[in-house]
Amino acid sequence: MDTAYYLNLNFEENVRKAFAFLCELGFAEIEALPTLVRYQKDGIEVNVYYGRQSHEIGASIIAFGNRYPISTIIRITDPKEFDHFHYTMASTPDGVAAALEDLSLLMKHYGRKALEGDFQFFLMLERQQRMWAEDYALDVLTRQLRPQADEAFRKKDYLKATELYSRIKERLSPAELKKLNIAEKYCK
Repeated sequence: MDTAYYLNLNFEENVRKAFAFLCELGFAEIEALPTLVRYQKDGIEVNVYYGRQSHEIGASIIAFGNRYPISTIIRITDPKEFDHFHYTMASTPDGVAAALEDLSLLMKHYGRKALEGDFQFFLMLERQQRMWAEDYALDVLTRQLRPQADEAFRKKDYLKATELYSRIKERLSPAELKKLNIAEKYCK
């Protein structure tokens, strides 16, 4: 889509209206583009953006070298609310304005500690993001190794089964734990 399309959405103007509270908190607008408006205060940056391909409207806070999407902030602050959260898609000026108003309410409610620069909150965010990333990596590894481990056990290659099951031990079912125990016994 061409630039005229994005300009017609009045994204910049609507961000300024919906996120005026950031200026009241001491943030200053540092950049405004047809699909991105950035604010900054004391090393904390707020980005409000419009996805050119997805048409999703989102926001993130950047602090201490890390980017935290509003979804992550909501997930940390109120996991039950996160279960219902989704980025709003909009492709009309009215839809963009409404989505930005909703997003600003979420940012005011859930992002307050981050916007105030609460260092402990950012530490908690960083720790939790690391845990989520590790869990996700283990889930991916489990999906890759489980079939290989099951196949090795079925073929009575107990050494290989032990090695594979051991790498994903945290994700094993009770039946798989029994298989691991059996495989370990045959390896002794």
